[in-house]
Amino acid sequence: MNCEEKTKKQNEIYKGRILTLYNDEVTLADGSDTRREYVHHNGGSSVLAVDEDGFVYLVEQFRYPYREMLLEIPAGKLDVGERPYDCAVRELKEEVGLTADSLVDLGLIYPSPGYTDEPLHIFLATSFTVGENKPDEHELLNVKKMKFEEALRMVESNEIKDAKSVTAILRYAVMRKCH
Repeated sequence: MNCEEKTKKQNEIYKGRILTLYNDEVTLADGSDTRREYVHHNGGSSVLAVDEDGFVYLVEQFRYPYREMLLEIPAGKLDVGERPYDCAVRELKEEVGLTADSLVDLGLIYPSPGYTDEPLHIFLATSFTVGENKPDEHELLNVKKMKFEEALRMVESNEIKDAKSVTAILRYAVMRKCH
């Protein structure tokens, strides 16, 4: 069955610094009309950094929508026209002070397709130099270094809840098993 929806009219409701809210008029595949609310976001890049001794570098940040500290892989939003790879390199340096020699693409995820069009790119860094981090203004975070097995255990016990981090850690666990 064809379930594709056609946009009749795009209605911008709010335009902010990092997102735009729409309430569009659409026609469903059966010919009926309805509305679709969604948030447009340029997307972002994230990096699972694993050193030669099996340690991962994570960041702990207070995430206001959830009102709690979350443990995450380094990540940030794409600037307009920026390549996902370049964003990942930049964020890894800014947030945890790591300069990657190269990155492996672990894929693209859609973190919450029911209400946002945000694409999120995930990369893996296994070769890098350690330096000093320089977070953005108003970005308060703690860098956490732990064994990969501990991060995997934290995913399994639901202590790490962030979707990009869970995805990256599980994808890397599968890669390790298969190689």
